Amino acid sequence: MFVTIVAVLCHFSGHDCTEVAITNSNLDTRLTFQGCLTGGQAGLAQWKSAHPIYRSDDWHIARFKCVPGLYVAKARI
Repeated sequence: MFVTIVAVLCHFSGHDCTEVAITNSNLDTRLTFQGCLTGGQAGLAQWKSAHPIYRSDDWHIARFKCVPGLYVAKARI
């Protein structure tokens, strides 16, 4: 099953939140829907610590979701 991991990241200084499609099963063949549900939070923490924009403490992951199929993230929420 094709799956996309989507995270909502918010900036601490205001109400600026953005939705980001982190990865999908085309980019990571090990990714499954069940794996996203059970281990997605740990993978997001690793992704955030390595991302050039969102790795600072000014950004936090407000929530994430595992979406079946291809998902196009919204720019701002």
